[in-house]
Amino acid sequence: MFKTLLLSSFILSYCLPILTYSQLSQAQTPQNQEILRAMRDEIKRSMQDLRLPALEKPYYIQYSLVQNASTNIKASFGSLTESHLSQDKRLTVGLRVGSAQFDNTNFFDPALGFFGSSDDEERFKSRSIPSELDYSALRRELWLATDAAYKQSAELYAKKQAALKNRVRIDTLADFTLFPAASSVDTIPIPTLDKTYFERLAVDLSAIFRDFPAVTLSTVAVEYNTKQELFVNTEAREYVRTDLIIGIEIVATAQAKDGMPLAQVYSTYSRTPSGLPSRDSLLKATRALAQKLSQSLTAPIAQAYSGPVLLEDQAAAEAFLQIFAPNLVTQRSPVTERGISDNSQNATFQNKVGARVMPEFLSVSVTPSQAVYNTTQLVGAYRIDDEAIPAESFQIIKGGYLKGLMASRTPTRRIKTSNGHNRGGAAMFSILDVSAGKDRTQPFKKLRARMLQLCKDRDLPYGIVVRKILNPNILMTTLYSLTEGEFPFARTPGQMTALEAYRVYPDGREELIRGCDIAGMTVQSFKEILAVGDRKAAYNCYALPVTAAFFSGGAQFLPASVILPALLFEDIEIRPIEDDFTKPPILPHPFFSRK
Repeated sequence: MFKTLLLSSFILSYCLPILTYSQLSQAQTPQNQEILRAMRDEIKRSMQDLRLPALEKPYYIQYSLVQNASTNIKASFGSLTESHLSQDKRLTVGLRVGSAQFDNTNFFDPALGFFGSSDDEERFKSRSIPSELDYSALRRELWLATDAAYKQSAELYAKKQAALKNRVRIDTLADFTLFPAASSVDTIPIPTLDKTYFERLAVDLSAIFRDFPAVTLSTVAVEYNTKQELFVNTEAREYVRTDLIIGIEIVATAQAKDGMPLAQVYSTYSRTPSGLPSRDSLLKATRALAQKLSQSLTAPIAQAYSGPVLLEDQAAAEAFLQIFAPNLVTQRSPVTERGISDNSQNATFQNKVGARVMPEFLSVSVTPSQAVYNTTQLVGAYRIDDEAIPAESFQIIKGGYLKGLMASRTPTRRIKTSNGHNRGGAAMFSILDVSAGKDRTQPFKKLRARMLQLCKDRDLPYGIVVRKILNPNILMTTLYSLTEGEFPFARTPGQMTALEAYRVYPDGREELIRGCDIAGMTVQSFKEILAVGDRKAAYNCYALPVTAAFFSGGAQFLPASVILPALLFEDIEIRPIEDDFTKPPILPHPFFSRK
């Protein structure tokens, strides 16, 4: 299921102000105060004395200590297959040598390993530490991790200098932005999970698939992650933070007679257990999923299509988050040993601040501290980013024109300072709210009629409505393993797997189709949105980070939320899946066999 923790907290935490240092100390337990004291003391000692001959000394150090707790429950076909609680403590050291103008970061050297220290060195990123810590034990762990971080940082600094020594630098931007001291608290009591209730729920949801012989494989997973984090850096910026997320993911697969693998998924996430849908709603959603998967087995295979496409519900949200949103954050291509910067993906908007990127009737707001939309808890919500900067809300697109980008403390040409959007190791989107002028929003029937009129003008026999697109996290952590890699998913940039798509004919009739990908969709496609629906909905998911984990050393997936209406595109390409498939099983599922 989802593998990374989150950056969100319960609604009450958003009423807390930024606190002074004395308030921070008063807010902590004696154990937390002891941990913070150990972190401050070791940072002070390292800044004063940590240095190798002829090498640069540290100018910035940050410590992050995280206590994780994760409850995982899984069920399949009416039986509980997994239920356990895991807990650990992790320490991460961030260390920079040189100066804020030029340091060891923004440089990629694959020889040193993607995620920090190599196997034969002390770990300093996500370092596992003893669960029982006192002042002395933590000082020892900090000492070892800081030493390893310094040695690698000094080596990277020397390599970066060598790579640029005989070259004229085009990118002369500073590598980091320094901030004044500040302390903050974003903590709440962690709600207790009723483990027995969710075990029974998972079993009952998975038992629904006993009524559907066409379903080959299915799984129901519940995961509740909590994270308590303490952060200290050399600027005397500190925070104590509590992050929570709970999710339910339901995945089922089947195989058509022609061998085509098919899948349906349902996911729901919340920051607290009380924010999840009711038991009855989940039972209905699971049964609807199984019915839709069974219907798709006899649905016609999609044909090549290029024309108007209406993205509704989850499909609109996934397309926005997968294709458009990654371009809304700052990106800085790292220098390599070749002395040049590699091109980054999703960097289309880096030099487009002030340019039109959407239709003029659309605007997008960044609202990281928004905890709830209507009754939906937004899992992307947070108040303090991973670099101890308060998260800023602002209108990133106004009337179709790009006004800024979400940024971390790494400067870029257009955005020189952080606005509090470092999540999981780099700049990342959190909560995005898409809105439109009332004169350009249309009710469901009119939006459908607009699409069909466009089809008529182009002499197309039908239009396409897509309601569900495969989420990358569910693909990589559940569906891929469930099908042992046999599920055909979109691999090309700009291509997405449609799990639920329909042909819509001039008389309004809908026909479910199977085996299709949305192809060639780019960020420019969003300039061709013709109209949007008149009702918005909130969607929560785990999204791929904009900066890949092997560059940032951070999270592989991050919680994100988007609030948006249905989107009508003027021209989108739909391609049929044309892979070769394995043959279906010779015998039927034994549970449904009379023998």
